[in-house]
Amino acid sequence: MFSLFSFQLPQPLLNVLIGVVLFWLVKYLFYTIKRIRSLPPGPWGLPIVGYLPFLKDHVYLQFDQLSKKYGPVYCLKLGDFDVVLVCDWPHLKDATSNDALLARPYETLIPGGGDNRGFSEMSGEPWRQHKRLSLHILRNVGLGKSKIETLIKEEIDQFLATLDTGGEPVDFSEKIYPSISNNISILLFGHKYDYNDPAKIAMDRAQMGFTSLFKFAGVLAFLPWLTKVFFLLGKFDVQFIQKNAQAIEKFIQDEVDRHRENYNENHEVVDYIDGYLEERKRREKQNIPEDTFTLDTAKRNAGAFFGAGSETVHSTMEWAILYLVKYPEYQDKIRSEIADVIGFENRPDFADRARMPFTMAFIHEVQRIESIIANNLLRRASEDTKIGNHFIPKDTLVMFNFWSVNHDPKLWVNPDKFDPTRYLTEDGTKAVKPPYLIPFSAGKRNCPGEGLAYVELFLYLVCMVQRYRIKVEPGTEISFEAVFGISRRPANLPLFIFEKITQ
Repeated sequence: MFSLFSFQLPQPLLNVLIGVVLFWLVKYLFYTIKRIRSLPPGPWGLPIVGYLPFLKDHVYLQFDQLSKKYGPVYCLKLGDFDVVLVCDWPHLKDATSNDALLARPYETLIPGGGDNRGFSEMSGEPWRQHKRLSLHILRNVGLGKSKIETLIKEEIDQFLATLDTGGEPVDFSEKIYPSISNNISILLFGHKYDYNDPAKIAMDRAQMGFTSLFKFAGVLAFLPWLTKVFFLLGKFDVQFIQKNAQAIEKFIQDEVDRHRENYNENHEVVDYIDGYLEERKRREKQNIPEDTFTLDTAKRNAGAFFGAGSETVHSTMEWAILYLVKYPEYQDKIRSEIADVIGFENRPDFADRARMPFTMAFIHEVQRIESIIANNLLRRASEDTKIGNHFIPKDTLVMFNFWSVNHDPKLWVNPDKFDPTRYLTEDGTKAVKPPYLIPFSAGKRNCPGEGLAYVELFLYLVCMVQRYRIKVEPGTEISFEAVFGISRRPANLPLFIFEKITQ
């Protein structure tokens, strides 16, 4: 019977094959060692998986601890990738202004989700074109203008009505999320939704489910080839993540379909989808290749804007409400500013923030101490570069640990203490946000919705404190334990009582 072991290669050919294999191994080891020696120092991991098995849920805390041992810039082998962590302000400031660190990883944000990318996942010229177009459209339809502030105020009026429960405790997170996501819906889709709209309820739940489980620094990001295996085995919540991603895509697909049905060249551009369809028509008329300007990209962009425009503000407001209840004296201080600047009969304007320094200081301190986005979306070095004196080879991934900067005792006195007064000038008349507080990142890849987020945070906070005394039932424990997905959110948000203030 034929046996594999009975098969023999001629000795000369066998010698050649052995030589080729040895040459390849030596060459691989040489370049691997050379690359490791060129990277910043860091801990050794395991073969294939690197340091991944040692990472826990709150990776930003581990990244911070490792920086105390290996320095503020160090390297981890995470799965398939060399990842450089940046954990202090001087190097972070340098990195965010470095054009060689604007690229994204070659893999898409959701491994296994196909090759289609949104502009937040793009690199190089495609990213620049889509960012330029997106900002142009969003500004034309209201971003940064008084029009959107007026619409946000109208939305807040509807939201406040849901808190009028006659003193009965309410699920604050459940009440505020559909309101906040309505604001970004106006810019993206040209309208908001009724709180009872089944499609919108499903979209909000899918978005919250996705952002609660997906992690920028998770296993799927660094071992993308395992995604299909995990999906089949039902591991690492891959099925749930993809199910929610598909629900989000379907919601946006329905919006795109409606816009396409109603689109004509004389139609006024009132939202992002309109503007994107108009750009596609312009390119078609001028015989410009479609390239990345596809309907799939439009959907991906809209999904990214919807998620980013909802999640950060929602998480920040959850933390803010906890601190208002934990420290009722801060409610009193904000309410005192409201009495002096706005009164209790008038709606607040975003311009009022200039005369309400403690209110703005409170918002800044919530952003700092809770570091809502503790790590950034991964970056990739598009060429050999440096961060400070540290050499960063081409295609190395780079991650910023904002948590470390926000809790650095060199920058903040008693960094673990919640203290809004740290932003106030000596006479208390101004709130000064230091340059190293960057809750929306910095540089050319900072969050384009930063301005909108601050409008929402200020108006929602002021409107609630202006109208209600916020508290919990006696004996309720206030916990600041967090859960970490894309953002950090309170793990145990209690029910809140919104007691109407009578003048």
